[in-house]
Amino acid sequence: MNVADVRKKSPLVLTYANFVTPQFVANTINVIGASPLMSREPKEFEDLVAIADAVVINTGTLQEKEINHIIQLSQIAYDMGKPVILDPVAVSVPFRANAITQLLKNGHVDIIRGNAAEIAWFAQVTFDSQGIDATGDGDVVKIAQKAAQATGAIIALSGTCDVVSDGQHTQTLDVNIQLLSTIVGTGDALSSTIGAFVATDVTVENVVSAMATFKLAGQKATNIVQTPGNFSGQLLDQLFVIKATEVQQFINESVKKHD
Repeated sequence: MNVADVRKKSPLVLTYANFVTPQFVANTINVIGASPLMSREPKEFEDLVAIADAVVINTGTLQEKEINHIIQLSQIAYDMGKPVILDPVAVSVPFRANAITQLLKNGHVDIIRGNAAEIAWFAQVTFDSQGIDATGDGDVVKIAQKAAQATGAIIALSGTCDVVSDGQHTQTLDVNIQLLSTIVGTGDALSSTIGAFVATDVTVENVVSAMATFKLAGQKATNIVQTPGNFSGQLLDQLFVIKATEVQQFINESVKKHD
């Protein structure tokens, strides 16, 4: 899918959101032409998954009592044939690592979107981090490939160089938009954007399309403003007006295949 397809189909993206960024995430989904829905209430999971086209699980503010909730949500989505995108915020912290380990063991995940440090955890590769931020250095292509092979999920590693891999097919988008890292919630919003783009088919190409759309909008926003406060609004504006044809040109010029 491209952004024109998203606008035509308007897929409903159900996000198990953290309590820090839900408004920014919902606005992002809305401006690209999809439909956002947020919930953390297990009693309505079945009803909401039934009408959703994709499910995103964000563990940024997960509490112990919620571990079984996200496992349940992923299982319901799997049973109903809805793709599940996991955003494992700061997964290397022990409590969070335990929660994600349980989810992978007892639930189902189709796509994992995280920064290099978060994805390195799945690959069992050491990569420095500070809180929610990746601060280390390493071969992000190999890290993503190894994480995909270890989990069986498509890996969407975002950062200075975006990497998407299913373990066999890998694509990179090596375009650094520095202001994206200054806004808390851009990663969360990207995860839910990916949900919109894979609503009809979970493929490496559709994940790349989502990430390229997001990064090109960031690039266009940077050409207009240079400060974080103005950037966040301009990012939403650019996602609202971005065209599928310009994203495809961006992909043709900037995406590299490593198959």
